[in-house]
Amino acid sequence: MADNNNVLIHVRDLKVHFFTNEGVVRAVDGATFDIHSGKTLCMVGESGCGKSVTARALLQIVHRPGKIVNGDIVLYRKKSQDQIEEINISKLEPKGRAIRSIRGKEISMIFQEPMTSLSPMYTVGNQIMEAIMLHTKADKKQARERALEMLELVGIPRPQRIIDEYPFRLSGGMRQRAMIAMALSCNPSLLIADEPTTALDVTTQAQIIDLMLDLQKDYDMGIMFITHDLGVVAEIADNVAVMYLGNIVEYSDVYTIFNNPQHPYTQSLLRSIPKVTATREKLEVIRGMVPSPFRRPSGCPFHPRCPKAMPLCSQVEPRTINLTENHQVHCLLFDEDAKKPAREMAS
Repeated sequence: MADNNNVLIHVRDLKVHFFTNEGVVRAVDGATFDIHSGKTLCMVGESGCGKSVTARALLQIVHRPGKIVNGDIVLYRKKSQDQIEEINISKLEPKGRAIRSIRGKEISMIFQEPMTSLSPMYTVGNQIMEAIMLHTKADKKQARERALEMLELVGIPRPQRIIDEYPFRLSGGMRQRAMIAMALSCNPSLLIADEPTTALDVTTQAQIIDLMLDLQKDYDMGIMFITHDLGVVAEIADNVAVMYLGNIVEYSDVYTIFNNPQHPYTQSLLRSIPKVTATREKLEVIRGMVPSPFRRPSGCPFHPRCPKAMPLCSQVEPRTINLTENHQVHCLLFDEDAKKPAREMAS
């Protein structure tokens, strides 16, 4: 990975498996990445590739029967100007006091589904105020003032009225903005944004992204941004992790990912972006679909869909290859040690 300066979250060989009656689902199968203070890591990939499960693992909120079975998630929490505390989140009890002090305070998450993320039994204001009073020394009056400030900050009209409304009386876009206000209310060190602009129109999307970037500058906040929109990635990312079926198949800075992608999956994603050209051209698509996790292909998970697949790809699981200091690829095309026995057999 990149240099270790200002590392906020250090994830190594993270594995999250779901133990079901049909078998074991390897939702995340060895993810390794860093998130730095003041920087944005974008995670991209098709639906079902493990992005949201990876994000939930950072907060120890993986739904049953899922479980973190391997790996380290180290949070570097600044206790003072010169003292940094290391907390291995993967070793904490999911319902314990230690992780509960981190959720919402050090690490906040904007969930993917605004329609179901807010409780219908409490007003929007009560839910935002609860987070503020839980993690700060604010009393009820101060928490309400902070909640009003955050609702206004995310562009909700007439926040004095909306704060006392129940979520079912708000549109999807308004609920999404209320979720963002709640996530940002305690000035977290890390904000996990799981497709935070899904329910918003294009203009509001731009406003929310600008808001997040402004707060990032003000508070030196790290952002983990999960999205399918590569246009947003090009605009906001510092580093990019491309996921496929539980693996980070390529990791690098945003310039390298867009201008020098090496993994066939990354190349296919970029080719499938619609382009404005003088002549009409057929849009390229990635053949096939992400396979069921219960029928995971042998060898490289991407080989049935890969335009550059070799016979070896169906037999050997690839390992991560360091192309440069900050560019890793999970592909047999770059693994000379794995290809050597195959060449010897062919000769």
